Amino acid sequence: MYALREALRQILRHPTSSLATFFTALVSFALLYFLGLLLWNLERVVQGLERELEVAAFLAREADVEALLGEVQNWPEVRAVRLEPKEEALAQLILDYPYLAEARDLVENPLPDTLRLKLSEPEAVREVAERLRRLPGVEGVEYGGELTERLVQVMAGSRVAMGLLVGLLLLNTFFSVMGAIRLSVESRREALGIMLLVGATRRFVQGPFVLEGVLLTLGAGILAVLFGGLLYRALAQAAQGLLPFLPVLGQDDLLRTGGVVLLLALVLGAGGAFMASRAHLKEA
Repeated sequence: MYALREALRQILRHPTSSLATFFTALVSFALLYFLGLLLWNLERVVQGLERELEVAAFLAREADVEALLGEVQNWPEVRAVRLEPKEEALAQLILDYPYLAEARDLVENPLPDTLRLKLSEPEAVREVAERLRRLPGVEGVEYGGELTERLVQVMAGSRVAMGLLVGLLLLNTFFSVMGAIRLSVESRREALGIMLLVGATRRFVQGPFVLEGVLLTLGAGILAVLFGGLLYRALAQAAQGLLPFLPVLGQDDLLRTGGVVLLLALVLGAGGAFMASRAHLKEA
């Protein structure tokens, strides 16, 4: 109780520095939480695209279909392969464009038989496509990997930018906590010196300052998680209203991410306060 009472007293004694530290931590944790959710959601989108990624190989009329199927099924990157006869392709095309039904009996089916491949290793899509082009009887290859590859590149760049931003935000919060605790220590320098002279342990002296730092950062972290979660849910609902197939994070995902943010808040608050108060005790 002594540590909690003294921590609250120090926060109220220096409202300007306490509020500055609190709002610095609030902005940092809100950005960290919200941007982390967006990045995680983007990864879910990329993973969904990778699972649906398909490579289509268009076959010549004289192609040995059975030999091609046997060859492709043995490739380690291929999860499944099926033959789409040209009649099935034409029927699907007519379903998509009904006005073509009238021309079906007037001209010969111009569509080729097609091998459609699902990959167990989506990152190998370009290599698989090039290998398919070299097979005898394959006239052309198409795959939807361009978009996925670009998204993967965007993800890689986003992770780097996120890492730099997170590092700067956490350092800013850490030093802000240190500054606030340093001010609290300076205001009680004489009292702390007397406590040490009469036999108070260093842990006892540091306890209120560490708790002060934790209260400031943990309170900011809780508010950041609450507001960031509400903002993400609102944006996710709006996005799904426009794109119902778009995957979004569930409540458990939000809670796990919020737990990480609160753990960081606890570590930064306690660590910054401990470092600042330890520096005073060394001087003492």
